[in-house]
Amino acid sequence: MQAITYKRLTTTELVSIKLLWEELNQIHLTDSVYFKEHYTHFSFEERIENWLRLPEKDVLVLVVETEELLPIGYCISTIDANLKGEIDSLFVHAAFRKKGIGKALVEKSMEWLQTNQCKPIRLTVSYGHESVLGFYQQLGFYPRLTTLEWKNKEI
Repeated sequence: MQAITYKRLTTTELVSIKLLWEELNQIHLTDSVYFKEHYTHFSFEERIENWLRLPEKDVLVLVVETEELLPIGYCISTIDANLKGEIDSLFVHAAFRKKGIGKALVEKSMEWLQTNQCKPIRLTVSYGHESVLGFYQQLGFYPRLTTLEWKNKEI
């Protein structure tokens, strides 16, 4: 495997992960059972709005790059005002999966969240995308709640 670098970005540099995020959004669109229209209309600019509103100290943006500075993965984690931590978004390009990159991104994020005294630390998995549950369980994340959302079938 070629050399890769993990680096922290500021929220103003989020645009560098836009193509990766769009690939993740496409996967969610494909996997979604009930809310395909959400992913069809969901834009990167909408997604990053909340991250841009948070104080920089409460957002961790980790990116993995190749030697050619090509982004191949990222993890974004946040801390809210009550010190609740969340791994908001994680993605590794398909060609680089099963090499420990996603695990390393989560572990680095967990270290940051724990250093900042976050409790609880959570993440959400979109319904239909349960194939990732085993990955997260290996890292200590387990299902606790199931959230249902009302869908207006007239729209």
